[in-house]
Amino acid sequence: MKKAYDLICSVRELTGIFRQKTNISGLLNIVVKLVAKHINTEACSIFLYDENEKNLVLRATAGLNSEFIGKTRLNIGEGITGMAFKMKKSINIARGSADPNFKHIPGMLEEKYESILAVPIEYHNDKLGVIVIEDSKPGYYTKHDVRALNTIASQLATFIENARMLLELKDGMKEKFTNNISLDRKFFKGRSASTGIAVGKSVFLSQTLKSKYLKTEKLKYKETLEDYESALTKTIEQLELLQSKMNENLSEAGSLIFAAHLLMVSDDDFSGKIRTYIKQGSKASQAIVNVVNEYIDFFSKSGNINIQEKVIDIQDLGHRLLRNLACQTSDEGDYSGQIIVAWTMLPSELVKLAAQHTEGFVIYGVGVTSHIAILARSLNIPVIFLTDPDIFKLKDEHMIIVDAFQGIVLLNPEEELIEKYLNNRGIKESETTVQTNDYLETCSTKDGKKIKIQANINILSDSNNAIKYKAEGSGLYRSEFLFLIRNNFPTEEEQVLVYGRLLNTIPDVVFRTIDIGGDKILGTSDTNELNPSLGLRALRYSLKHVDDFKVQLRALLRVGSGRELKILLPLVTGIDDFLRAKEVISLAMKELEEEGFPYNKNPRIGAMIELPSIVYMIDEITKTADFISIGTNDLTQYILGIDRTNDKVSDLYIPHHPSVMRALYQIAASANKNDCPVSVCGDTAADPDMLEYFIGLGIYSFSMDPRMIQFARREISRMDLKSAQIFVKDIISKGTVNEIENTFSRRMKTS
Repeated sequence: MKKAYDLICSVRELTGIFRQKTNISGLLNIVVKLVAKHINTEACSIFLYDENEKNLVLRATAGLNSEFIGKTRLNIGEGITGMAFKMKKSINIARGSADPNFKHIPGMLEEKYESILAVPIEYHNDKLGVIVIEDSKPGYYTKHDVRALNTIASQLATFIENARMLLELKDGMKEKFTNNISLDRKFFKGRSASTGIAVGKSVFLSQTLKSKYLKTEKLKYKETLEDYESALTKTIEQLELLQSKMNENLSEAGSLIFAAHLLMVSDDDFSGKIRTYIKQGSKASQAIVNVVNEYIDFFSKSGNINIQEKVIDIQDLGHRLLRNLACQTSDEGDYSGQIIVAWTMLPSELVKLAAQHTEGFVIYGVGVTSHIAILARSLNIPVIFLTDPDIFKLKDEHMIIVDAFQGIVLLNPEEELIEKYLNNRGIKESETTVQTNDYLETCSTKDGKKIKIQANINILSDSNNAIKYKAEGSGLYRSEFLFLIRNNFPTEEEQVLVYGRLLNTIPDVVFRTIDIGGDKILGTSDTNELNPSLGLRALRYSLKHVDDFKVQLRALLRVGSGRELKILLPLVTGIDDFLRAKEVISLAMKELEEEGFPYNKNPRIGAMIELPSIVYMIDEITKTADFISIGTNDLTQYILGIDRTNDKVSDLYIPHHPSVMRALYQIAASANKNDCPVSVCGDTAADPDMLEYFIGLGIYSFSMDPRMIQFARREISRMDLKSAQIFVKDIISKGTVNEIENTFSRRMKTS
């Protein structure tokens, strides 16, 4: 089944279909032919769920009678296809004619096929439809074929979701444009999520049900039909290039992240309607605005949240077409020199916009959500969260400075100030890292104690910085970003690809299993909670969704074949859930053994120490786990009962609080007593005072943002192990935050 797996990797082939001059139905038929070719089977069909009729309708086929497209409908549970949709599972039938669920439809030509494999297509946990392959040879499909078609269904899910939505599109009534609001204010104070400086024109994106319509910008457009065709061709070329680069630089985002854009420009109902307006006498720019706004109107009024989310894609596409019509874009993207201002932002949206050279982001929010902050830092793009709603009432084309070092936004600043920021930007950014190329490969204390420094990795591109700053491996790979930036669950094969690429780049990696919930929310309905930090998150989420958990574990075990594999379980509450997770790991290993896959038979399983409950059980866990890792961010939050994303109590979030320091003391003492390797991977790993405290506790392994590694090594090289041990005794005797801070201050003066 090598050809099937080639499809997973070949984004170029998938994006190539959008160059065909056809409509959405035509594109779907190209897709089924492509799948049939790669699977090497005689027939392939796609049935999509009709939300109005509550049944499945044949939308494309290669191998069946094409006259039945749009006419053949199956009730949920009807036929093998209907059963696969209802049961939400793959169905592999060796002899269709003998199966009681087989439904014969005269004239459809399905009776000539015996082998039938039906796989449901899902997106955001919503069932979109079913992809079916058929062959005349009985028992033709193997377990590997089932796995391949499941992967292809996942790969095509974004495409299918957009196609289904566009097939049901009807024109709606347009609302009037809202008037622009002017502000005399020049200064807004917010909270930095990712440091840096950005200067550019504002692009305001609405994420509310009050749709933000497209309008012509203050540009000089070329307005003929020929000019429109040139702009359309350039738009397609840009999107294909962006898609290709996304696959190279951020492969965990999954293929076809620009599926909605590509579908729209390839759909003759969309591009052809713009063409018709121009032929009827409209200017090309106004024709684009009219058609785009008709689509925005329909999407905004939909009761389907997934359709509502497409407003940003339609706005983005219209924006790109207009700027190409004015010859205002580069070959790679059209957000250079612009700053996105938005009410909300999903990780997948941040990735998509950042890929188009956006300078920075201003996002409304009461706190810095960690998924946006961490992802923005990995993408090296400035982000500020603002709670002041005024700036979000404005429209496009305001000059903005985002100073994410100070957490401020400057609106319509003077030219002199803009020039100052542009001149100082490079200098300011260099202050966040060690200002030398003479990087230390390793480090030790002055009295010779070797300290291991590794890198936290969120996305594959972080490995470049890990290598640059001489990390000794990765002590924390946050696997949830593979899920967050896609906004869905990747298949086992897709996870194998990403994990394998990481291990081939950095051989020593600690893989933390998916940690969603809390302030890292996946775009699925069951993760939306009133109190997510105390809800279904991290390991408890995985144990509640064992099938998804097992898929990730299988992928990790397969990638770990023939090399050391470290799996870290997040938010362990005690021995019970740790042992339950190990049982799921054993079950995944048993399945892989039965299926003949090579896998790691002796993975090292670690526990992340983040909860007060596990501190009380620390002796049991350090005797049971192969290693532990202290997540100081969450440990501090839960010990103090402070929501670290809430600005109202942010001043009370104190990592050096006496209760936190004593908990750390207890954890380290237990780990050392039971010979359990221990490391620290929270933000405090790069704090000099806390580093000395950790070393004094007997913790000699740390994982941090790659850019902080050289700073930490230089700080450690000035420390002395014996002095650090005395420092611990001094700190642990203090009962107030003030006393500890005074001790830190005295230490700084004498060092």
